[in-house]
Order: sequence, then structure tokens, then C-alpha cells
Amino acid sequence: MSLKREMEKTSQPKIVSQPNEPTQTAKKPESQELSPAGFKKLSAEIKEVTTLYNIGVAAGSSLKLKEVIRALYKGSSRLIDVANFAIVVANDNRNTLSFELVFDQGKQVAPFRMRRSEKGLTSRVLATQAAVLIPDVLETGHIVETSRLHPERQIRSWLGVPILNPLLTHENAQGVIAIWSDQPNAYNNHDVWLLSAIGTQAAIAIRNARMFEASQRRARESTVLNDVARALSSTLHLDEVLTRIMVEVDGLLNVEAGSLLLTDTETGNLVFQIALGEKADEVKPFQVPKGQGIAGEVALTGKPLMVADTERDERYLKQIGQQIDFHPRNILCVPLVLKDQVIGVLEVMNKRVGDFTSQDMELLSSVASYAAVAIDNARLHENVLAERDRVIEVQEETRKQLARDLHDGPTQLVAGMMMSLDFCKKALEKDPSLLPQEFDRMLDLAKRASHQLRTALFQLRPLVLETKGLGAALETFVERRQQDIGQTPRLSCKIETVNPGGEISRQDGKIEATIFAIVQETVNNAIKHAQASEIVVEVKETSSAIYTQIRDNGIGFDVDKTLNNYERRGSLGMLNLQERTELIGGDLTIKSVPGHGTRITIYVPKEHEERLKRRGTTGQLNLPPKMLQTPQR
Repeated sequence: MSLKREMEKTSQPKIVSQPNEPTQTAKKPESQELSPAGFKKLSAEIKEVTTLYNIGVAAGSSLKLKEVIRALYKGSSRLIDVANFAIVVANDNRNTLSFELVFDQGKQVAPFRMRRSEKGLTSRVLATQAAVLIPDVLETGHIVETSRLHPERQIRSWLGVPILNPLLTHENAQGVIAIWSDQPNAYNNHDVWLLSAIGTQAAIAIRNARMFEASQRRARESTVLNDVARALSSTLHLDEVLTRIMVEVDGLLNVEAGSLLLTDTETGNLVFQIALGEKADEVKPFQVPKGQGIAGEVALTGKPLMVADTERDERYLKQIGQQIDFHPRNILCVPLVLKDQVIGVLEVMNKRVGDFTSQDMELLSSVASYAAVAIDNARLHENVLAERDRVIEVQEETRKQLARDLHDGPTQLVAGMMMSLDFCKKALEKDPSLLPQEFDRMLDLAKRASHQLRTALFQLRPLVLETKGLGAALETFVERRQQDIGQTPRLSCKIETVNPGGEISRQDGKIEATIFAIVQETVNNAIKHAQASEIVVEVKETSSAIYTQIRDNGIGFDVDKTLNNYERRGSLGMLNLQERTELIGGDLTIKSVPGHGTRITIYVPKEHEERLKRRGTTGQLNLPPKMLQTPQR
């Protein structure tokens, strides 16, 4: 048996049958001795096998895809007519065909890319994973993709084989090798076998080259991503972080435009933060509803999205917020995910060289991961700075209030005592009978000064809170304030608990201190502004929580109107009360109606785990939307 027949048995290429295929004549049994014609035929077969081996060696000697393709073409020229020849690489993710190497009528054509067509012969080879032989294209109505090179000339015969390793049954064809002719019936089954053998060698070499390039790309991307991570972590200012994110994205993907949007925690809408591109400064602030358009869909699903042709994609047609005269050809959008929550999206448009690929998607997703952490760190940093400023402001206000209290109270009393002492000194020389009355007056001043100093010290650090707990501290505070203000308004404190002893159980020191501070500030505000005749502090302890309520029968106020005027008034008293409550994992409720008094309720769970769950949540105090929105950059 001939060597060629033995190889044909092992390779057995699949052929999609086509009309008008030339019939193969039955071969006569071979004689034991080779005739000159038989020897010549065997020599040709040996040459073919040797050349195929050399093609495999040459193509496998390089791990660069372009060099591999060139070696395949050069080796194929020793076996077949390559005047009309193409090596096509498939891109399954993009549903495109990349004609990497094309020769038409002996002249090399510039590489080009096109979409797959159901009637296209190259697409058919990929769909069937088998060789396709067309004896006469005119009779089949198929589309030959390379016809675009010379629309005036008809292609009659066409042969294409998949770049496929038959041993790797789980893999799809990586592409197609095709040859064509302007003459009908130009190819036969031998050509199919020969080109299929080349396709197998090509599959091995191209797969190895792709794997090598992928590993090299991953190594480069790893280095780049490390640089990105260092760049994004080098600052904690949110504006700088957002700017550096877009700079890094532009350097990695070389795009014409892009934008970064963050999720509003209240509405779920995407709020524009920063743009990328020549017209970035022209972009006006906008919002994208969650689930609407490409960016909204990515925010909703948490999955990246790549749109190759925006004109044919309805999701882009529904996209809103396009504030500039810019029409993207293609879009790549990835979510910013932090702790399984989508905090925003990163969107780029119009890659300057080529189209977006799955590798671009992976790279941008990696950048988005670093960006989400950097944004979160910057936000935390800004919150810490804001909290620091609030603490400094509170401390400054406390110092000013203490200075006013000392000046208006003990300082004046001590000054009066000094004047009284001076009077006593003179009376001792001129009229000692005046001394007893003056001593009584001086003693009264000293008692009042001592009381006021003790009250100031109690407000700064209520020792009874540390020794006896919240209930006793509030009772002492109410009693002292009643002494300070006289009979009106009337202050009272009511304690209700499930404990047999009638005392509020001890809680964490920070919990007790915060509740006490809120009650202290609220009562003092009511005394100054409520014009109430009665102010009541009630503390109720259940098995699961502590409820504290401060109510008065004063003039009340419009809560929403007061909050909306905060920016002009420069006062954030109620917001500070709510922030303090949230920090200990509680809820604050403020209810007030003009003419019907005010009721403030503080709810704090006793379980530590429950408080942790509730920290940072919003209570029933409804803040104005403009105070909850993420600042627009």
C-alpha cells in the first residue's frame, strides 16, 4: 500500500458535499513491483509528506503569530498553487473574520477584517468544522469573502479547510485556510486532503503562538496593573483619584472618549463624575437611571458589556445623558464592584486602533477593580476629614460655650465676691456693723459660683454617668438644669425598665455617653428656643433596645423647611444629632409641627451585632435630596 494512502486513512478529512464534484475513478490494484509511473507517484507522495513535516517544523519554530502565518504560507507554496490564498483567523467573541494573510492573483493584499456572513463560505467552514469544496460557485449562490478584492472578476472554484487539530475534539476551529480559482472544477479530493493536512499543522502552530502571546500579554498586563494600582493608591483625594483613573485607562486602551459614573445610594441612578477625551470639558453633569441604556444595564447586572456596532444596538439607542456631539462606533463598559455591590461604571468609546476585544474587557475590568478600591478609600478619607472637621467644630463650639458660660456665670460671681471683699476691707476700718450683711451676700455669691462651676464640670464630664449609668446621669442633669433655669419651663425625667431594680442596665460607655450628649443638647435647645412650659425626658429599656425620648409642648417647627435652609443658616445641629446616633448603630426620629411641640426619639439596639448592621443607615429623619446626592465633579 502507498504511503499517501496510509496517511489518508489516518487523517480522513471531513468534506461537506457540494454539487458537481468530480468523480474519482477506481484505481487498479497495484502490482508488487513499481513501474516507472508508480515510482514517480510514490516519490511525489514522499515529497508531500516530507513537505508537510517541514511545514510543521517551520511553523512551530516561532511563537509569534505573524511569523507562524508567514511560515505556513511559504511551506504551502511548495505543495499547492498559492496565487489565490488566504489564512483567516476567527474571533468568536467579536463574531468577526480576520484575514491575516491574503494573496490574490499572486499579489499580497493588505489584511482586513469583516463580519461573519451566513452565506459566506469561510463562515460555513467554521460552522461545520469541516472542509468545504465548491466546484462551481456560480451554481451554489454562496458568497466568497475575497470577492471584494476584485468585484469585476468571478471566482468559480473555492476550497476551504478548518484550522483544526482533530485530536483536540473539545476545541473549535481557530480559522480557515482557503484557496480559489477563476476556473470551475479546479480542485479535487486530493487537494482537500493536502490542504486539510496543512490546516492541522497550522492549528498546532497557531494554538501554541496564541498561548505564548497570551502568557506574554498577561505578564505585561500584570506589570501595567501593578503600575495602575500604585498610581491610584498614591493619593486619597477623590478628585485626583478619578482623574488618574481616566489617565490610566486612556494610556492602556487608547480610546477617543470615556466616562466614569458612580451610583447614588438613594436613587440607584448613575451620576456622572468625570469624562475622558478631547471634549471632556464640554460634558455637563447628567444621570442615567439604573437599568437604562448600556451603562444602566451594566450597573443593574454587574456584568461587563461590549457593543461592537452602536447603530445596530437598541441599548445604545436608549442611552441618555449624551451631553456632547459625539457618536461612538463601539462601546466597552464595565462595572465598578466593591464588596459585591456595584458602586458605578467605567465606560470607554471608540478605540483608536482596531476594535475592542475580550482582552480589553478583562484589562478594563481589572482596572475597574483597583479603581473601586481607590474610590472607596478616597471617600473614606474624605469622610474622616469631614468627621475631623466636625469634631474640631464641636470642640471649638464647646470651648466658646464654656467661655460664655464662665464669663456670664462664675466669672461675674467671682468679680462680685472681689468687690464684696474690697467693701468688707473698708467697712472693717469705718463701720464694722456692715460686715455681717456683706458676709451673707458674699457667701451667697460663693455658693452660686460653686454650683455653676460644678454644673459646667458635670456637663463636660458627668462622673455620675461613669459610676451609676445613664438613668442616674439623666436624672441628675434634669435636676441641675431645673435649678439653673428656675421654675419655667418645668423639667422632668421618667425612667422605665424591665430590670427588677428599676435602674437602666449598663451599656457600652460610648453608647451611654452619646445618648447623654444628645439629650443634653436637645434639652438645652428646647429651653432656649421652644418657648415650652414643659420638657420631658423619658428613658425606656426593653429586652432588646433602649428608647430615649425628649418632648416639649413648645412652638414646634417645620423640619423639612429647617433642613432645606441649613446651607444658608450655617447650622447643622439636627444633622449632627443624626450622625451621632448612626455612629452607635441607632435611629433618630424628629417629629415637630408648628404650634404643637417637638418629639425626638432615639432608638439603640442592645445587641452589638445588631448595632453593627444598622451603622450608617438613615433613620426616619428625611434629609433633602440635594444633601444626599453625590457631589458632581
